[in-house]
Amino acid sequence: MTSLEGKKTVVIGASSGMGLATAKAIAEGGAKVFLVGRSLASLNRAAEAVGYDAQAIPADIADEDAIAALFEEVGTFDHLVITAADLAYAPIQDFDSADAHKIVNSKILGAFYVAKHAASRLNKDGSITFFAGVAAWKPSPGASMVATANGAIAAFAQTLALELAPVRVNVVSPGVVETPSWNGMPEAERQAFFTDLAQKLPTRRIGQPEDLADAVLFLMKNSYTTGTVLHVDGGHRLI
Repeated sequence: MTSLEGKKTVVIGASSGMGLATAKAIAEGGAKVFLVGRSLASLNRAAEAVGYDAQAIPADIADEDAIAALFEEVGTFDHLVITAADLAYAPIQDFDSADAHKIVNSKILGAFYVAKHAASRLNKDGSITFFAGVAAWKPSPGASMVATANGAIAAFAQTLALELAPVRVNVVSPGVVETPSWNGMPEAERQAFFTDLAQKLPTRRIGQPEDLADAVLFLMKNSYTTGTVLHVDGGHRLI
């Protein structure tokens, strides 16, 4: 396992949830972390929570010019993590085309912009870790576009693992994780959903952001792992 001490890391989608937990874990490992997201206010709060000389840089992953400027500012660095996504769910006949474009722009084109502009600045012993999601491996009504985007990320990362070698490129695929992204659901409904799902999962619990942060650290530090999708879903794709 390689050390993160003194490394430079960029986390896109770092203002809350899995991205924030990952940024904290990376910083605790001794790396400098650049926190990236759309809201500077949210990033500043996240930077205070992370500490360890964390730096906030606002940028929208769906804006290529903003992503190019981001990596111009960061310069040469070691590790990149992308958790950002703008997701939506609906039956296909009711799916709003604008929402479909948001998914593609943030998840697929966003990944393309990031890889394109980060590639020449990544140190050769560094890594890129994308986030996909269980929807690509566990079909669910209403999740067609999310599944499409997540599956595309897996294919994209495997190709980049060859193209950008020896830089390592991997994917973490979370299941249901208790993050602020679920806060739009009424409290009682949300807790009932979590409880019901936990009883069905082999792990008998849903995920926590720290579970995903641990997985990212493994992929960053293990220099013999590339082109891999690491499922951290409590066995959700099996049920």
